[in-house]
Amino acid sequence: MLLLAGVLFLYFLPSVLSFMRGQKRFWIVFPLNVVVTFVQSAALQLLTPGLLASVQGDVTSMILVGFLANFGPGWIALLWWVSRLGTSDPRLLKAQNTKAYDTIVALPLILWFAYGALQLRPTLVHDFVLMQSGDAALLNWIRFFSLSAAMAFNLLLIYLLVVRDKPVRRLSGVMPRLAALIGTFLGVGMLQLPVAHLSLGAQIVSAVLVGVGSLASVLVLWRLGKSFSIMPEARTLVTSGPYAYARHPLYGVEMITIIGTAVQFVQPWSGIVGAAVLVMLVVRTMFEERVLSEAYPEYASYRAKTARFIPGVI
Repeated sequence: MLLLAGVLFLYFLPSVLSFMRGQKRFWIVFPLNVVVTFVQSAALQLLTPGLLASVQGDVTSMILVGFLANFGPGWIALLWWVSRLGTSDPRLLKAQNTKAYDTIVALPLILWFAYGALQLRPTLVHDFVLMQSGDAALLNWIRFFSLSAAMAFNLLLIYLLVVRDKPVRRLSGVMPRLAALIGTFLGVGMLQLPVAHLSLGAQIVSAVLVGVGSLASVLVLWRLGKSFSIMPEARTLVTSGPYAYARHPLYGVEMITIIGTAVQFVQPWSGIVGAAVLVMLVVRTMFEERVLSEAYPEYASYRAKTARFIPGVI
């Protein structure tokens, strides 16, 4: 399901970019984007009539033909066209400042975090049944606490994505958005690695780190509230609670979760991915502080007297 959603997003990327840029040509790009697969498929059949029949049963060839049919020259031409400057449509620009638009843009993230919560459910149910029957070991109890905190974090993210305030300022450019997306989803790469064979003690330590990091993330995120955002955006400046001691306490406690997760999978690859996620967290803070400084003049003094992640350390 997630793979299908990713492919659909990539396919409609020309339309998405045109809409986000408020281009008047969006009303032409979108219908062309809808039919480009049919046009490219017809062109493939016309130019290479025996191609589709010859690839039956060959998975690699079928994937290649499917790629050409969906992301061929027509799709590339649309993507190039929307990258060019064009006349703006005031209606599209106005729509981007509505709460409805903000919620629609957040829908892929809402589905992603909902999927993450559902993935945790089987293990939670298994450990809960063992706890009720009195057969649960220490690891089951700790893992139940750990995954319950992770579940609460995912559900709180979904809630805040729905109710959060509209942004008052966004940072333009591809790199800020790319850093936000990579920083958010790169950690998922660890979950695709083989699980490490850990001693009971290491499993417990890992579960504790994930649980403590997730629980702390819930508490910090609750204080951040309707100001929460994945992309570098300014919604409301929060400088109280955990934010009185660190400018990015959410990232600080997420580091604990990342370390605990990295321990669970084979090394050195899991450690490399975990380190890359930590680097991306730092990069994200740079973009986020830029947009906050542009939106709130008082942010400069707050930044000067407050640590980035951990008071007295970094």
